[in-house]
Amino acid sequence: MHFFALFLMFAFGVMGATALGDRLYRRLHEGRAFVAVAWGIGLAWLANLNMWTGWSIGNLRYGWVGVTLTGVALAGTALALHAITGFFTGMHRKLEDQAEQLERGDTELRRVA
Repeated sequence: MHFFALFLMFAFGVMGATALGDRLYRRLHEGRAFVAVAWGIGLAWLANLNMWTGWSIGNLRYGWVGVTLTGVALAGTALALHAITGFFTGMHRKLEDQAEQLERGDTELRRVA
């Protein structure tokens, strides 16, 4: 269970680094998946994180394969988390539309004439 929490926090880190890069470079939006994979593999190699040994699934022929595939899994989880958080942040705009608020007069804007 602790390894799943560690994996999820690393995935949030990859999601944040990818989102930060997306804000800095507008052209990065199309290549979000490639950047997430690069961040995921880099973080997995830096932390020597192997998903299979963490969940006691052994017998991999090469250790570097487990670390690299863990980075790819981190990137996939980060992209899924980005989609989920994007859905919930968009719900506020859908439920509380600013145009409807202006039509109802709920804002502090008053007509000056």
